[in-house]
Amino acid sequence: MASDALRGEPAPSIATTGKPVFLRALRVTASRPPIWILGAGLTGLLALVAAAPWFDWFESRLADRYEPGTQIRELSETFRFDHALAGGEFSAAAGGSGAALALLAMLAGAFTAGGWLQVFLERTHGHSVQRFFHGASRFFFRFARVIPLSLLWLHLAGWALYGAPWNWAMGALFGAVDGNLEVLTSELSALRITWVQDGLYALAFGLVMTWGTYTRARLALQDTHSAVWAGVCTWWTMVRHPVRTLEPQLSLFVVELLVLQGIAMVSKVLQGGLGAPGDWMPVLFLFLLTLLALLARTLIRGAGYHAALQVSVRVVQPLPRPDPWKGAIGGPGGPQYPIGDDEYGVSL
Repeated sequence: MASDALRGEPAPSIATTGKPVFLRALRVTASRPPIWILGAGLTGLLALVAAAPWFDWFESRLADRYEPGTQIRELSETFRFDHALAGGEFSAAAGGSGAALALLAMLAGAFTAGGWLQVFLERTHGHSVQRFFHGASRFFFRFARVIPLSLLWLHLAGWALYGAPWNWAMGALFGAVDGNLEVLTSELSALRITWVQDGLYALAFGLVMTWGTYTRARLALQDTHSAVWAGVCTWWTMVRHPVRTLEPQLSLFVVELLVLQGIAMVSKVLQGGLGAPGDWMPVLFLFLLTLLALLARTLIRGAGYHAALQVSVRVVQPLPRPDPWKGAIGGPGGPQYPIGDDEYGVSL
């Protein structure tokens, strides 16, 4: 199903208005609770699968071995010493399953991205869950191909900032052979350089994630299949319009930070109020706060795709589509008389 935006007619949810892009994205996304609740549930299910083995491990270690209530707020030094070896072995064993779950989480992100974009691009209303699954299946393989490209860009950024190029720069600027900052006379200067290094990688990570969002929006908007070509075009668009493309995503990131920081502060207060094992109310509130954080992140992630569509509709040129009536004479809906042919048909 082609989007109306491809024909120069943006769907109502992505029509340009005078409101800030990120505020409109949040409003439109929040008006579809079945979708972001569904996305949060999918992420929560993966988290539950990852947490279940740890829950069983702790339950087996804590049963009838420690005084009740001593391990509620934090694990004691005695517990850490007694189970250091077993905990390390279990953590290493869980690492493989954690990597598999991380891959599933990325694929789930590609799946939900297709659902979000399908819902935002269609002009029809109602049956949002049905349209979500239609778009998720329709765009899944296209969007999944963006994942290895993103990982490639992140690997390139890591090599540039933690590999040979960075070491060469440190040697040229400070005489630090192989990036060894011990030659600096000031420990504070070395620390600041490390902060700059980590900050640049965080910036590169954010740019790659933003690029992935705009690349998927472009694939859906233009209804194309090449993730590589869409990615190249997206980098060029971001270079040509840095403020317009980055400002909405940065605003949504700030909103997410503020929301999660507020939830973390409330969670810290509740954790300080944990008492005896029978005191279940703080635990219940902590669980509800966790769900709230998951819902907030899912909603803001969906808003990121809506913001990317709003910007893409303005700056991305629609692809030329072939006109099936180019070689015929006659208005739409009426008789079509092919040029140079004695036959004619009727367009429906």
